[in-house]
Amino acid sequence: MTDDLPEVRKNHPYLMYEMLKKTPAGIRRTLEIMKGVDYSFLTDTLYFTGNGTAYHSSTLGAQILWESRKDWKSIQAYELEHYHHVKGTLVSFSHTGKTKSTVDAVNSVGSDVKTVGVSHYPDTPIIKASSYGIVIGDSPDVSLCNTKAFFDNAFAALEISRVFGEIELDTDAFADLIEKEIEEQETKVSAAVEALPVPKDIFVLGAGPSYIAAREAAQKLKESTHLHAEGIELEEFNHGCTSVIDDRSLVIIINSPEVNKRTSDIVRACTTVGTKTLVINGTGDQSLKVRVPENQYLYPIAAMVALYYTAYFLALKTGINPDYLRFEDKRYLDYDNIVFPPGAH
Repeated sequence: MTDDLPEVRKNHPYLMYEMLKKTPAGIRRTLEIMKGVDYSFLTDTLYFTGNGTAYHSSTLGAQILWESRKDWKSIQAYELEHYHHVKGTLVSFSHTGKTKSTVDAVNSVGSDVKTVGVSHYPDTPIIKASSYGIVIGDSPDVSLCNTKAFFDNAFAALEISRVFGEIELDTDAFADLIEKEIEEQETKVSAAVEALPVPKDIFVLGAGPSYIAAREAAQKLKESTHLHAEGIELEEFNHGCTSVIDDRSLVIIINSPEVNKRTSDIVRACTTVGTKTLVINGTGDQSLKVRVPENQYLYPIAAMVALYYTAYFLALKTGINPDYLRFEDKRYLDYDNIVFPPGAH
């Protein structure tokens, strides 16, 4: 990822914005590719793995398997390599195909495990290390925030999960929903962000299927704005985090009917310490309404559109280039080159 840094832009539209706008085309191409895949690699047990956005997106796509009685797990790649014994089929996601810990996880499993590598680039280490490779999307994501890649990964995981779990799911209709969200959320989110003060700390809360979406949203907020952000399970937030919020904090909640009462409690409590709230499909200081798919496990993926726009417009408000992960500062690029030597991410 950081071997080739993206074009440097000085103002809107940044590459992150362009990638969001190009997301529907990437999803369509990914679905076309996945519907042509030979799924004979599937066994009785299925693992999903990756790091960061690749891990979050594949997990969000896999969560529809909670509806099935199938044996499946989603485990971060470093954890999988060092602490788990894998059996059956391992599907590994890496946008660049070079993420070292993900490649190491593939190489760590036994020869009896069927390995599948999913990437946006052909002939990469993840594809070569796997017994079956799938190249998705219509083109790579050229912003280091990888928002476009997120949706490609999520839809690829959805298709694998649909086939594995024998689940009835219209992924084409869901792609239509995402396209509408991308078209319509921009103005709404821009206005909501403009109405909020720039925070010092951000906490993104989600429960059930939305927990991983909260973690991904927090990652994008950190990457694009350079502000401190955490993705936390909704109820867990009330155990410790409340001691560090104040009038310079922002709490973002991915609300749903199952947690609506608790969301209301948290919003009301935040007012006592001056903490601002932004609520998806609920009531806060700022509220955003997003489309809710019929399948509850698709909702967090749909909510990511508004959350990504939130990260983008907050970056604009703070004067940050959201494409660069702070690598224009050599100190941070040096840090990255230590933890991810050239060719390792």
